Amino acid sequence: MILFFIYVILSSSGIILFKLGSADLSVKMVNSQLNMNFPTLSLLGLLCYLLSFVLWMIIISKADVSFIVPLGLGITNVLILVGSVVFLKESISTNAMIGIALILAGTLLMNYK
Repeated sequence: MILFFIYVILSSSGIILFKLGSADLSVKMVNSQLNMNFPTLSLLGLLCYLLSFVLWMIIISKADVSFIVPLGLGITNVLILVGSVVFLKESISTNAMIGIALILAGTLLMNYK
């Protein structure tokens, strides 16, 4: 279960960090050479996301896919949405808030035995 929580944090933070750094991301052709500017935040986000992918492969090899995939994707989606509001200053609609509530309710129902 600890691997699962690490996965969720790495995946969510990876996407947010990549987005934070993407404002300075540039790819240009200069004198027939590829010139790339890859900001540190984007690199850190990419690293987090790649590590989360490796953890995800380990997690789904050991857990019931029908349980862990909806749970992981639901929690990750909620954290990304919350992170986008907090760190990226994005706004969310009423429909998005209802969607979050439904995802959380579904996650709770999946865990209810």
